[in-house]
Amino acid sequence: MIHLNRTRFIVTTAVLCSFVLPLYAGASALMPAQEQNESGVAYITGGIAEEAEMMRGIAKNYTLEMAFVQKLKQQEEFISEVAVKIINAKKDVVLDAVTKGPYLYANVPSGRYTVVAEFNGVEKRQHIVVNAKKHQKIVFWWPITEPPQQEDSAVPIE
Repeated sequence: MIHLNRTRFIVTTAVLCSFVLPLYAGASALMPAQEQNESGVAYITGGIAEEAEMMRGIAKNYTLEMAFVQKLKQQEEFISEVAVKIINAKKDVVLDAVTKGPYLYANVPSGRYTVVAEFNGVEKRQHIVVNAKKHQKIVFWWPITEPPQQEDSAVPIE
């Protein structure tokens, strides 16, 4: 009798785990971006897939909104893994981060800044003036260096 109950417990546990573990593993991919803090600057980065709408919804809560895009003629692609540095007028780096999506929002105090963004070895700079009472958006563009690969159409073998 005890052996039978133990077997039922093990089987029940295994069945439950087979349903719960995949949900738990998938949940981490759907977790919203988390605000971080560096040198007193609160920031958040993300915006991939379902997270994009959430990110756009909170943009106005930050003094500075940045977006990162690659472009070739009419084709645009959001990009991530962009190294970003925000440098104040005293030449101090107030934020040094790598994006986890196409958006990075930061609450920097009013002042003059240089934003340096590097993607695939190509560096871009923008000089901005931030007013803490006003939301500002900047976009960094990189050219798509290679056109997307076209899928080969299947050719029947004769």
